[in-house]
Amino acid sequence: MMHSICVRKCALSSGLLVIAALFTGNSAYAKRNDDLVVMKNGDRFTGEIKKLDHGILYFKSSYMLESVRLDWAQVDKLESKDQFFVALQNGKRYTGGIEKVGGTGSQPAVVRLDTEGGAIEIKQADVISIQQSEGSFWSQLNGSIDYGLSYSSGNNALNSSLGAGVEYQRTKVYVALATSSQFSSQSNGPSTNRYTLDGQYFRLLSPQWFYGGLLDLLKSDQQDLNLRTTIGAAFGRTVIRTDRTSLRVFAGTVFSRERYFPQANMTPLQQNAEGLLGTKFDTFRFKVLDIRSFLLVYPSLTDAGRVRISSDSNMHIELIKDFYWDFHLYENFDSRPPVHAARNDIGITTGLGWKF
Repeated sequence: MMHSICVRKCALSSGLLVIAALFTGNSAYAKRNDDLVVMKNGDRFTGEIKKLDHGILYFKSSYMLESVRLDWAQVDKLESKDQFFVALQNGKRYTGGIEKVGGTGSQPAVVRLDTEGGAIEIKQADVISIQQSEGSFWSQLNGSIDYGLSYSSGNNALNSSLGAGVEYQRTKVYVALATSSQFSSQSNGPSTNRYTLDGQYFRLLSPQWFYGGLLDLLKSDQQDLNLRTTIGAAFGRTVIRTDRTSLRVFAGTVFSRERYFPQANMTPLQQNAEGLLGTKFDTFRFKVLDIRSFLLVYPSLTDAGRVRISSDSNMHIELIKDFYWDFHLYENFDSRPPVHAARNDIGITTGLGWKF
């Protein structure tokens, strides 16, 4: 059974990534290395603009071993002949060449975008993200992976946790995949396992509104759940969007198929139609702290009164470049399980991680 679940997870992960590639496409053009960045103190850099994220401009010259991180507010001038995906605070997104010109006197600095519809000028403070449009599909993925392990000699308790996630975001499309596993064992008690796989595909209708689909797989020994598959559609709105914080809310309907471990006089297989209410919150603070939180509420449509709640929060504290300490809190609550099982599955894990 464990092998079949792993096979299904790998197949679904590969399938969603292929779908993402088909829907979003990629460019075959190579990235140039003659981008220019001039800081307000006069420092000049020539090389490659990597991205703008959380108020930090990532830039790499040929003589640099690693990309440097520059304060976007301190960039006085920027020039590039390449194409970029640019996201604004009001939710609008563009594709085109970019040029940043410093302000003079009371005039604010602006970013000029050379788009297919013509050149436009945008205030520097309104630009919250810049991403390369060149390169392969794989080079445009952002993600992380972390692992934690603890052992107690008193009762021979061993706890292991593994988490990984990947995102792809472009002008109108957002695709995300995340998976996690927790394993616990001790000499005087049974071993428990927990596995998850979550996928989201959202597409913009307007700068604020979006629609899409969700997929969730959960195996939890704590709740005697062999496998729950949840799939559905949602419609939502971005409520808050800045260079450091975003909040999205959405609602929809889902279908769930639950297979529990066999119990006497109990039906192990259940199928349900459910409503969906959800929020997704991201924030970046103090240049080293990244918090992401996901909350989903499923009121049952076929079993009146039953409500499921799923929440997942991660806090990343950067230790050195691209490496971080991870604090993970998860919970799955079922107000009325259809079998004799625990209503709540809650846990905390910590570990070291790497982002790419």
